[in-house]
Amino acid sequence: MILPNAVRAAIFDMDGTLLDTERLYLRAISDACSAMRLVADDGFFLQMLGTPWSNCYALMESRFGGGFVRERFDGLFEDRFGALTRDGVAVKPGVRELLAHLQSRSTPMAVATSTSGEIARRQLESAGLLNYFAAQVTADMVKDAKPAPETFLKAAEELAVAPQYCLALEDSPAGVQSAAASGAMTIMVPDLAPATAAERSLCVAVVRTMHDVLDCLIAAEAASPV
Repeated sequence: MILPNAVRAAIFDMDGTLLDTERLYLRAISDACSAMRLVADDGFFLQMLGTPWSNCYALMESRFGGGFVRERFDGLFEDRFGALTRDGVAVKPGVRELLAHLQSRSTPMAVATSTSGEIARRQLESAGLLNYFAAQVTADMVKDAKPAPETFLKAAEELAVAPQYCLALEDSPAGVQSAAASGAMTIMVPDLAPATAAERSLCVAVVRTMHDVLDCLIAAEAASPV
């Protein structure tokens, strides 16, 4: 893997990239719909990966019509998701090592997520990751959420680094589209949705875990020690 530019900042998606929460969100959404007798296959729910709640609601309203009652769904989802995350959420493999390495190099870092600010900060703090990040760009801070580039553009602006010198880490198709459109050097670390040819064409690399990203950075630093 060869990066086109020096890495002067790093921007991370949160759900499915830093935290192993995507499967919990989708399970809670699916269970809430099932409790309302609204049934769809896994492919339908996978369309929600990496997108804001407004997109999720629109998909369910289009699919289920009048059977989807948002207020009832919200209550069922919150109960189910709360139960699934009561004991905390797991950090994705290699994340802690990569964050520690970037911190040791004084590389500024930000989170760019489609989750709301309150929930994002709470989950990052609970996982012991919040203090690594100089900025968090959340769903309530942007007008056009992923797959539009605004989330990553704002994160780069918050770090005062041009997007082309930012390493962007993402797990979902919508997130990859957002990061690549911002001009950031995008690496996909797939979680629930595998990388397709479309995502591969937008990324500098597709890797299995954050351990692979760390290996790439160490190799690049060894080749250019200055």
